[in-house]
Amino acid sequence: MVKNRRGPTRAEAQGPHVCLEMRLPPQLLLEAAERAVAEDPQNATAGQIMVERRLGLQPSSAEMFGALLTGKRWKNGRTLRVRHLGGDPAIHAKVESNAKMWEQFANLRLDFGGHAKAELRISYHLDAQSWSYIGTDALSVSEPEHTMHYGWLKPNTDDEEIKRVVVHEFGHALGMIHEHQHPTREISWKRETVYDYYIKRLGWTKEQVDRNIFAAQGRGETQFSAYDPLSIMHYPVPEEFTADRTAVGWNVDLSETDKSFIGQVYPKPPPAGAMGAPPPTAVATAAPEMIVRRWG
Repeated sequence: MVKNRRGPTRAEAQGPHVCLEMRLPPQLLLEAAERAVAEDPQNATAGQIMVERRLGLQPSSAEMFGALLTGKRWKNGRTLRVRHLGGDPAIHAKVESNAKMWEQFANLRLDFGGHAKAELRISYHLDAQSWSYIGTDALSVSEPEHTMHYGWLKPNTDDEEIKRVVVHEFGHALGMIHEHQHPTREISWKRETVYDYYIKRLGWTKEQVDRNIFAAQGRGETQFSAYDPLSIMHYPVPEEFTADRTAVGWNVDLSETDKSFIGQVYPKPPPAGAMGAPPPTAVATAAPEMIVRRWG
């Protein structure tokens, strides 16, 4: 845990500045797993469990477990089409410019256009929530439903806040999960204080707090081998939320770990004429084990 970093002030913490985890309903998990494997065979379940789709029958627990272990990465080199569903054009421009930050480090392209069909579809109605489906889960969301949502962005929203939220949500869209739920995190939560804030101030349920704040991800589900409090995927943690008064501030940029990780998952081809550059498969193989199993 990083000591003495500025956490959110009380004034900052008044607003609903964190996103909710978005999950597909159970009946779509097997379809999502199939779509993920069709998108990139490396998403296939690792280990001894073989998932067999049983049409017309309720999925067994083994099938569900296998679907949950399936990865959610997009095919490397892919162009992802993005469409705005309503919203202010001034906000659209800021969303586009900030989202494209990921293109500097990942071998993916985000194509914002008036696409009749788009893998990523963004809504903007003001409901004080922000979220995105994880990676290829978006493929199982029926048109014209949205796969990403910004519920507090307005034309007068501070540019740094827009950047923070947009880069975070597009991290989810590329397959990344919340970093504060890392299995080796070092956060000494004051649970009653956290419950009090999220339930009374933001209107969450206790189950939402448990799932989005306290629940640790399995080691096979985490994008980084080591906990990274600087990740753009980390929730802000005010010092009053922790017993040791340790805080995690508002991360508004990609951390060095974010950059290197996304470059390993979506490796760029070596420059033309480069000698001795490792092939993309070698870079992917060098990535942490959890990428092979499930990282989103």
